[in-house]
Amino acid sequence: MANIAIQPVQIWSNGQTIECNNLEAYSIYDNLTSESKFYYQIQKDTQSLISGNISIVGNDYDLWMKNNFATEWALTYICNQLNLTPIIPTKTKK
Repeated sequence: MANIAIQPVQIWSNGQTIECNNLEAYSIYDNLTSESKFYYQIQKDTQSLISGNISIVGNDYDLWMKNNFATEWALTYICNQLNLTPIIPTKTKK
């Protein structure tokens, strides 16, 4: 299971607007050749407000498997599919 901070988005839930700030996801299926499915949750802190499944297939699957930062790549891909903006921590040089 992995998560990434996202630019806050407004979600309507139980008659009120709630600002979500986190995406959590994990792989629920991978055939190791051409397809992987992820379960995701859009959250306010750790409270899940929206959940669903997203697949990575075809050329995107190949790009994901070749990426040195596969977890970050998958989270960013899911954000893009959901029209969310991930907050990627800046890496500092030592």
